[in-house]
Amino acid sequence: MNQRSQQSQQLQQTQQSLVLHIKQCFDSLPRQVRLAASFVLDHPHEVAVMSMREQARLAGIPPSTMTRLAKFLGLEGYDDIREVFKNNLRSRGNEYSQRAHGLVELNQKIGETALALDVANNAIAHIQALCSADTLAAIVRAVKILSSARHIYCLGLRSSFPVAFQFSHVSEYFARNITLIDGAGESGMMKIMHQVGPKDALFVCCIAPYSRRAVSIAGHLAKAGAKLIAITDSASSPIARMATETILVGKKNASFFDTLVPAFLVSEILVALMAATSKVDVKTSVSETEKNLWSMGEWWGAEEAEPPRPRIPRK
Repeated sequence: MNQRSQQSQQLQQTQQSLVLHIKQCFDSLPRQVRLAASFVLDHPHEVAVMSMREQARLAGIPPSTMTRLAKFLGLEGYDDIREVFKNNLRSRGNEYSQRAHGLVELNQKIGETALALDVANNAIAHIQALCSADTLAAIVRAVKILSSARHIYCLGLRSSFPVAFQFSHVSEYFARNITLIDGAGESGMMKIMHQVGPKDALFVCCIAPYSRRAVSIAGHLAKAGAKLIAITDSASSPIARMATETILVGKKNASFFDTLVPAFLVSEILVALMAATSKVDVKTSVSETEKNLWSMGEWWGAEEAEPPRPRIPRK
């Protein structure tokens, strides 16, 4: 095996080693190639999931410059760089278990009260980030699309399902054009196969690790012409790249599992603005929905018997 092949094999072992090599070579690279190197260092997720041409477009350089970077690093081509970052992304399959171990260690260091406060403060920081001018503008644009849609389909699978369900559930208090795409019994699947068109919209929540099925369904609706309103965690996520309007939310916290608090809040803001700007009589629609739910016995009323009280252990 020649020296070039050995170097290529070594660099493909870990993303960390490749990033270190790029940093060490950075100052010696031609000016144009430095732009490619900067993109790789600053956008590791995009390197893994986007094509070379898409990355070059975002970096503002010709695709050939990405190949030149790989050559300068001793690799055969830019696909070698992408493969390193792809492998690193795939290896995150056990990220939750690793974070669970870290959660236990953190609790041992700071205690339950401090840990609870840390989780709460993290959620507050994510919520404050939603108040940026760009995010609020995206939310307003998204509401206009949803409000003008002939029909709104709601999609969220696995951990993202509760966000889609909440959006659908609250919207149905005043809107009659809502369909929740539910995996149970393939609810709503026949409608999206045959009835979706350019006049329709899809509300979709998809947070990493991205559901392959959610991406597939969203892709089908996008090809049919539906406008996609996406809540996701990265501008390079597969959902964001096909969406008409994307609202980015934070997700990381001290727990082993990602938080859905920001995504829930965005969905509630969207519904609130839809109701506030609706052309239908929202007050009457909500009142009728509430009346029907009471008459069906869905809610616990004051006339009901007292609920069972918890037993207090004797000392």
